[in-house]
Amino acid sequence: MSRTEQVSRAVHFEFRAMNTNIDVQLFADREQAEHAATLVKSWFEMQEQRFSRFVADSELNRLNHSRGWMPVSAAMDEVLSLAYGYIGQTEGVFQPGISKALRLSKRASHRLLLDRLIGARKMVAVSAEQETLDYSRPTWIQREGSRMVHLDPGTEIDLGGIVKGWAVERVADWLQQKMKIDAGMINAGGDVQVWGTADHPYWTLEVTSPIPHKQDLSGKVRIRNGAVATSGISPKQGECDYRGRVQHLIDPRTMEPADTDILQCTVVGKHTSQCEIIAKTVCILGSVEAVKWLNRHYDRHDVLWITREGQVYFRGNTETLAECWLGFDPDHRFSLI
Repeated sequence: MSRTEQVSRAVHFEFRAMNTNIDVQLFADREQAEHAATLVKSWFEMQEQRFSRFVADSELNRLNHSRGWMPVSAAMDEVLSLAYGYIGQTEGVFQPGISKALRLSKRASHRLLLDRLIGARKMVAVSAEQETLDYSRPTWIQREGSRMVHLDPGTEIDLGGIVKGWAVERVADWLQQKMKIDAGMINAGGDVQVWGTADHPYWTLEVTSPIPHKQDLSGKVRIRNGAVATSGISPKQGECDYRGRVQHLIDPRTMEPADTDILQCTVVGKHTSQCEIIAKTVCILGSVEAVKWLNRHYDRHDVLWITREGQVYFRGNTETLAECWLGFDPDHRFSLI
């Protein structure tokens, strides 16, 4: 079999890491693809050991337990720098430095809900520590050029909202630049990076409906090079609190369940981590505030979201909507400004 025949179809690999399924498809000969897949698996496993809150001796946990300045790896320094920028871009909706405060808030919310259910009149006081925290700013300092980090007192960082997308785009770039693989896809639980050539012009990715009995809300994204990320809640996770707000989407500005109408958001752009952050931010903000936020930042991504009422919103390049978003006919369309 010639090399041209060998690479006419993608070589497919699957494994599990970072608490999600990783799907790798590479257009390369079998030997090269297998070698690359082994390295990709090792990469994700290494980053899981580095960034997981559930690995006792992970670098993240060592940083969270540190006092004063701590030297960090190049990978940790890079992800913290990205996170620092995304806090500003999202106006505090993305905030990885509130892990400890979030646990305290959840305990207070659960107690308050219990008190209401049993008819109690008393309110649960929120700790003074929470009241003084400013969730719109980073809770750590990085010393430029030295890879040294200093956390604010009481800070615990959780980078789960960004590190998966970062890991996907980093390894995809390495496969192109170092391994010289012309076309491929890395999909980590819905965070996707793809690249292609004239011989393999487009990837078509499924976007499933978040409402099982409304399959007409499903569609596909068609893309040659770039990133796709989907965020949201499954129907089982869509349980609401006593005020009708989604329990599993926490708004760090209020430390309460997000007051949102959005079940699922898919974003298309260049970088997986950025698409991931935008998708989660849109889900938390809700339809009205999401459009305003995207416009304030002159964002150029294609963003499509689905509400609990089954309404489809699109904000992006409306001229390429039919070509790139197959099967979708949005109820509401907002052009780029």
